[in-house]
Amino acid sequence: MDIGMIRGLGTVVVLVAFVGLALWVFSPRRKQEFDEATQLPFADDPDATRHVEQAQASRSKKQ
Repeated sequence: MDIGMIRGLGTVVVLVAFVGLALWVFSPRRKQEFDEATQLPFADDPDATRHVEQAQASRSKKQ
């Protein structure tokens, strides 16, 4: 096993990790959790929270 084989296997491992992460991030089952996480910066400001929730509601009606 030479250095080229090790580098090739390392590339395959990174590619598999990238594809797995992309599938996890863009999974429809995770949307609710990520939507809640987007609200965290606005948790202390009720006006901002209301504005963002209204925008999300209008966006979901259009879809």
